[in-house]
Amino acid sequence: MASQYSHLQFFRRVPNAQLADYFKSRNIDLDIDLAKLKEKETEKIFDAFIELPEEQQAVMETEFQDINAMACEGGVTTLVDEAAFHNDDDFIKTISAIDGFHAKVMWAFLEKRSYWQGATMFLHADNVSGSFWKKRNDFPKVSPHFEDNDIKQLEKAISDFFHKSEGRGRNCKVEPYRRHNKEYFFAYPEDFGQSGVEWVSDSLKTRARHPAFEIIFVYTEEEGSLDIYAPKNTKAVPELQKLFAKTILKLETLKDGTIDKRVYDLEPLADSDFGFQIEPEDGVESIVVTKLRLKLKHGLGRRIVLEADTKNDPQAVYTLLEKLSPPDHFITQIRLKITFEPTEGKRTKTRSFNISYPNSCALNYDGCDLLIRNMLARSGIEPKSF
Repeated sequence: MASQYSHLQFFRRVPNAQLADYFKSRNIDLDIDLAKLKEKETEKIFDAFIELPEEQQAVMETEFQDINAMACEGGVTTLVDEAAFHNDDDFIKTISAIDGFHAKVMWAFLEKRSYWQGATMFLHADNVSGSFWKKRNDFPKVSPHFEDNDIKQLEKAISDFFHKSEGRGRNCKVEPYRRHNKEYFFAYPEDFGQSGVEWVSDSLKTRARHPAFEIIFVYTEEEGSLDIYAPKNTKAVPELQKLFAKTILKLETLKDGTIDKRVYDLEPLADSDFGFQIEPEDGVESIVVTKLRLKLKHGLGRRIVLEADTKNDPQAVYTLLEKLSPPDHFITQIRLKITFEPTEGKRTKTRSFNISYPNSCALNYDGCDLLIRNMLARSGIEPKSF
């Protein structure tokens, strides 16, 4: 993800020529010649920007923060994915030739705005922790329907469900997108009314509003799987599965099922000599186990958590396990630290995450996280059906 936003950092990272194009597209005159400024003379740009009318600043600040949030490896990946959906090979060639994430993303914002919304929504979905997704993978492998009428049916079904059961959800908007072999449906039902304090010009006022809450459906036909992200609405997931099946898959009935019938097989990791199946394209330099959680086979609810400093001894956790020699147990959680091979001019990247039995993993589905998931699948760790 991109760093926390600040005007000075943003102006420093976006080339002056692109900033000039941006302000020109908004018919904004900063009363300075950006072409004559050095790339790092950001204070002059900042001083000119904050002299603009507050209404203009507010609109641009929102856009700058959106661009900054997309200025990362994951953001560029989602833009490329959206361009690929539109068979735009020239986009991929052009953005690959631009140096720097901020420059790449600003170019896409200015030149390919039609790709922007889908890409930002994909990035948001990619950044949702894996533990928040609820998967069901026993759906019939049928093609989804996403014509306007089908989407309206899903909107109405979601609205009716929440309005009748909770008194909210009076309105609902669903936006469908396709990405590779997955169909994304971003739903925004109306939430309960809220009030908030905000600045209106130079006055502080309390305003009432009706925000939306979010539900994301991701359907993969070839797997017969449906992933649902419904934060704070977990109990509604079974009903949401049925609504989706009826409106989008045209299934009259859907049998009751579990959220996910797969499990991570953690037992092989009890062996300190376990070998992960790493391919050169993974770019992985090392994998270290930094934590083990054990559940004793005999004794209700008894667990042991082992952690050790692996900086000087990558096998420290296993050394501790052998030294303690605990009673018979199952491994119910493991923490891995992945170190990637360094690239020229950049710091070494690491990724630490937990995998918990039966099917919880903190990895996302983009960038380095996707490479790790593929490696886990080759190594026999990624979930398999019973």
